[in-house]
Amino acid sequence: MIVHAKSTNIAQGISVVDRNDNNDKEASGKIALVIKDFASKNEEGIKLAREAAFRLSKTALWRNFIIHYKEAYSIALEKAGGRSETFIHESKVQLLNDCINMEFMQTTSPVWRKIFVQSQLPESLRALDKLARNIWWTWNPDAIKLFESIDEALWEQHHHNPILVLDVLPYQQMKRLEKNREFIGHLNTINEKFEQYIARPIISSPQVTYFCMEYGLCSDLKLYSGGLGILAGDYLKEASDNAMDVVGIGLLYRNGYFRQEISLHGEQLVQEDVQKFTSLPLLPVYDNEGEWLKIAIAFPGRTLYAKAWKIEVGKVALYLLDTDIPENSTEDRSITSRLYGGDWENRLKQELLLGIGGMRLLRKLGITPDVYHYNEGHAAFAGLERLLMLIQEENISFDEALEVVRSSSLFTTHTPVPAGHDTFSEELIRTYLSYNANLFNISWKHLMALGRADENDTSENFSMSYLAARLSQEINGVSEIHEKVSRKMFNHLWRGYAEEELHIGHVTNGVHFSTWTSPEWQNFYEKYFGNELKGIKSNPSASEKIQNVDEKIIW
Repeated sequence: MIVHAKSTNIAQGISVVDRNDNNDKEASGKIALVIKDFASKNEEGIKLAREAAFRLSKTALWRNFIIHYKEAYSIALEKAGGRSETFIHESKVQLLNDCINMEFMQTTSPVWRKIFVQSQLPESLRALDKLARNIWWTWNPDAIKLFESIDEALWEQHHHNPILVLDVLPYQQMKRLEKNREFIGHLNTINEKFEQYIARPIISSPQVTYFCMEYGLCSDLKLYSGGLGILAGDYLKEASDNAMDVVGIGLLYRNGYFRQEISLHGEQLVQEDVQKFTSLPLLPVYDNEGEWLKIAIAFPGRTLYAKAWKIEVGKVALYLLDTDIPENSTEDRSITSRLYGGDWENRLKQELLLGIGGMRLLRKLGITPDVYHYNEGHAAFAGLERLLMLIQEENISFDEALEVVRSSSLFTTHTPVPAGHDTFSEELIRTYLSYNANLFNISWKHLMALGRADENDTSENFSMSYLAARLSQEINGVSEIHEKVSRKMFNHLWRGYAEEELHIGHVTNGVHFSTWTSPEWQNFYEKYFGNELKGIKSNPSASEKIQNVDEKIIW
């Protein structure tokens, strides 16, 4: 206002143009006139205007305004006080007594919230996002070609990750794809194939829950370190292809395992491999109230929380638990930081989360499997949680609950040497499971005996593989020779029995045909085996038909 009073036009130094929400056109016209007026001045006129503006700037200082600001603020408070009755509504008046126990946050710390921004594909391309978020595409050559054809350079740049490709795809390129009839036709064909695949009815068979520390599903998902994970991933894919009722349980690792590189001197270099969950086919799991589904486990002096994610492996759901959430301490948030990461205590916490947390997740999801499959001893704590549920809910004894758990549990062992099996000291087990013996109505010695070969040897560590073996009716190795090795290795758990009498068999490891067979060989098998192709998987003699194929075609 002071400037407005002292200067009414540009010749006096400053020209003030009034502006409000309703005078855009008028204000624009005035601004244009001011610019035109200034531009029409000669050098002398411009010099005078600048000198006037400089003199005016000396007047428009805060020390000259502060007295008027305080006066204006006092007037405003006085006016507002006179209007206070206007804003009081009797229906919203709260008695002082009702507010006595209210707690008010007294902090100046900012509250940070995550905001996820997701691009929206046009309707005609919407199926691309659906296909990208189910890893069925990873073993379907036509779907792989479809994603590659979007932009070959982006496909290579983002390491064959369709979610990232779609996320960075320029708008103009999307519009071109919309008008590409050949691409849209290919997309619709793949989508129809996928819908038919998903719509197949589940075959009549027991429902199986498969527990494993790692899953090798595709290179984008860093949930594996080696053969155990690759086998688990192939198991879920094969279950999906055969429409079997299988549910997977595992952990979600923020940093995966690690990426191995070899130096010029032949040394192993460990490279971090941090995962960005928003660029992966991960789906949050919500409860009935629309909140992110979480489970809780009592830890010494605190509660561990983990939220649930889901990966769609064709028709099979794989649920993963993640502790990297604000409810946990910094130490507990790192439990799922890296596969097999940290010290032995962190390994124990990972296995408690997989077994006990996995069982509690199943309960919250309303899933009640017929068979519980422990892929390695890492998941054996699931059996302890089942014992607890049966004892508390069915009001049966420990021995009765043990029979129920055994009758529906299967343990697959992979490691051929005792040193490869996880064991924990009694001190560490007592730290996290001291309450279990009382809940089971058994002695602490009895509980520890479940994981020891000799229950009287208090110096012996608690073995997860021994626990899994004692809680399972069926045990299998992963090859015929491994069956013999495993019988020898576990023989001392059942004293008085010969190795040949033990309930340990074998199922030879296989691979998922469509994942590990190139498109050329898939076409070859389809041509020469036709409908007999599926029989090859379960009937080795069916593969003898390969002898009738000309060697020149093969080579």
